[in-house]
Amino acid sequence: MKIFILLTLFTFSLSSFAEEGRYLGRSPRGLLMGDAYTSIADDEYTLYYNPAILARHKGFSFSPMNPSISVTNILKDPDQFNNTGTTTTDFANQLSGTPIHLGLNAAPGFKMGRFGITAIVNSQSNFKLMNDYTPMLDIDHRFDRGFIAGYGMPLNGDLAFGMSLKYLQRESIYGTYNLIGQTMMDAISSGDPEQMLQGLGKTKGSGWGVDAGFDYVVAAGPNMFTMGLAILDLYTILQTDSNELNRDVQTQPMQINLGTSYSLEAMGFGLKVSADIRNLESEMEFMRRVRLGAELKMSPLLSILTGFNARSYSYGIQLDLGIVDVYAGFYEEEIGEKLGQEKSARGIIYLSLFDFNFDV
Repeated sequence: MKIFILLTLFTFSLSSFAEEGRYLGRSPRGLLMGDAYTSIADDEYTLYYNPAILARHKGFSFSPMNPSISVTNILKDPDQFNNTGTTTTDFANQLSGTPIHLGLNAAPGFKMGRFGITAIVNSQSNFKLMNDYTPMLDIDHRFDRGFIAGYGMPLNGDLAFGMSLKYLQRESIYGTYNLIGQTMMDAISSGDPEQMLQGLGKTKGSGWGVDAGFDYVVAAGPNMFTMGLAILDLYTILQTDSNELNRDVQTQPMQINLGTSYSLEAMGFGLKVSADIRNLESEMEFMRRVRLGAELKMSPLLSILTGFNARSYSYGIQLDLGIVDVYAGFYEEEIGEKLGQEKSARGIIYLSLFDFNFDV
């Protein structure tokens, strides 16, 4: 039972495996479109993807409440989660080798003309049990808070440039722990939530960062073509607070992404297709960089989304109910060291409440 308390503590107090990207936040709409979102991000997550897209914005937009929850997709193998036993050994035997994901995210903020500011509220925790004989628990957990403020400026014709400034506070735990070892037992038995996390090596840090991007848009009637280049965390340095174990807080690495999209909308219906090539700054397999997405707007109230992300698939729906905007669906995340080695199946649900827009 205590191990469940520990997993719950990670979710609500404050995230991913070695090869999963360290994102400050991702749009649920983008995730369900395969995360091919670099040249599309015109929702409340603009500053998480490409600040230059702010140059398209007009008027005033406000998004005060937009929580999203992502969890392991237990529907993919429900029998595995039906009976996890009552002891640590039972738990380890039942869930050995299964990645467990718990995520909470929100991005409240506003846009005024070409300026925007968005809060960072992002808790991502991933766990994996390995080795039936000596159960080891992989933990990759992050809790990020802060803000991003940016501005998009038209340059010449259809081209725009944008920059953003961010402030980030991070708490993280990262490592592999013997599930029945002294470190884990001491943490679980301490009773105090903060002592549990400290016993597992929680570190804190904070710092400032800078993003930059370009956005190219050509619109003709109901047709629109876009292309975007984003340099995220061009400069982001986190200073670690002093801690007893002398560990460093997880860094926020630079990421360079290139994306394009085409959309056709008329009379409340529409089609949007997109493609991204991610992580141009790093060496990795080409197919691991590829993102493809599509959105079919069936009516003003309903859209269907699907995507392809590094040989993983996503699908979901959007319901626009006026004061409530809902996204729900399933996606997979590549978490192995090599492409196709291991995937984490997840579900996500998102609610945006009381959004409003004024054209001026």
